[in-house]
Amino acid sequence: MTKLKSFALAAVLLGSAASAQTTVDLSLDDARAIATRALFSGDSALALDVSRAILTQVPDDRASLLVVAAAAPQQGDPAAGRRAGARAFALSDTDLQRYEAARLTALAAANEERFTLATFWLRRALIVAPNEAERDQTRQDARFLRQRNPWSFDVSASLVPSSNVNGGAADAIATAPGNPTGTLSDDAQALAGWRGSLGLGATYRLQENATSRTLIGAQYQATRVRITDDVDVPDEALSTDNLAVNLRHDRALDTGSIGAQLSYAMIDYRDLDSLTLETEVQKFDVLRIDIDRRLPVGEAAELGLSVGRSLTSYELERIGDVTRTTIGASLTYRLPSTDQMRLSLSFSDNDGDNPNYISTDWAAQLTYAWAEPIGPVSLSLSGGISTADYPQYRLILPVAGGRQDTSFFYSANIGFPEVSYAGFTPVLTISGSNTDSNVSRFTRDTLSAGITIRSEF
Repeated sequence: MTKLKSFALAAVLLGSAASAQTTVDLSLDDARAIATRALFSGDSALALDVSRAILTQVPDDRASLLVVAAAAPQQGDPAAGRRAGARAFALSDTDLQRYEAARLTALAAANEERFTLATFWLRRALIVAPNEAERDQTRQDARFLRQRNPWSFDVSASLVPSSNVNGGAADAIATAPGNPTGTLSDDAQALAGWRGSLGLGATYRLQENATSRTLIGAQYQATRVRITDDVDVPDEALSTDNLAVNLRHDRALDTGSIGAQLSYAMIDYRDLDSLTLETEVQKFDVLRIDIDRRLPVGEAAELGLSVGRSLTSYELERIGDVTRTTIGASLTYRLPSTDQMRLSLSFSDNDGDNPNYISTDWAAQLTYAWAEPIGPVSLSLSGGISTADYPQYRLILPVAGGRQDTSFFYSANIGFPEVSYAGFTPVLTISGSNTDSNVSRFTRDTLSAGITIRSEF
């Protein structure tokens, strides 16, 4: 029978009377049993000492590693517990074993206040959770950690087929009041293809108490397009990169809350030479400030008000600067079924160095979100209308009466909560729009459908 001989273990078991010559022979099974009973009886010090004594003889004893993972944080050494839990996870043979090791490792990391690492281990636990109750508990723990964690990270990815990846016109004929009729270039017409995007974000909580919170964050989004139509337009002509930083402060008031956000974004896009079909990277910057107010209306509704001001500076001199003032209002209503309806209205006034960027815009949107899944899917639907008026718009000549656009748009977000991996779930988004304009370049239809991966916490 395998024996464990250890002076340290003897001292623990026999107390201060044990001498340097005192030893005790135990089977590994007996030693493991002593450590486990000590742990469950609340004597984490004894459990830790016995398990460490076992590990000096058998470094990869998984049962002892689990006891260390649970007991070490209770004895003020969460780092040792985390390392032991990670090693036990690597030595696990079944999903149930991996689950218990991942949970203990996450707990030890949380005791270190390494909340991001703890969330990583909870994601690993979700992959191998034995049943729905354990999955729900793990998700709940992960959401609790997110609240404690001053850091928040977001990752999103999507791949979307679209009938109009470039926002092009529905027809090749170029017409506008007061201008001669012509033909639009290929890149100005609707092009079918695929649009892929990757988004990365990080937010740090600078300050938080019972009545206020301050956050600073950075986001990056890259979009790439694959054109499937047979045209001489390079894919890179539709590539964009967006890097943004923001500072936000929210404060609770006696009634509702108020918030303000300052943001700065740098956007790279491609300028296409229609003759040579070569692209050149161009840039514009956006500096923006927004203030929003939320007010409860009765017990089931909330009113939202917002105002914003932005300055967009284009690198291209022919565009220059554009200033934009926006005003918005929304009403969110929770139905007795706990479903939610939201009506939003917005107005934007735009002024710029280039007369083609001077406009006033209106938009209205209605959204309905079901609180509970419908069968295996979650669902929200939205639709709306927007108008835009460009009083000084010109092509070759000024457009008589200016340019006017009217758009109808809609979308459906279909989630699959039962299809989850490591806390990430797929969402199918179907969206479309129809725009009618007196400048034919802006009369267009779009329809797209794609999968986006989102985090549950």
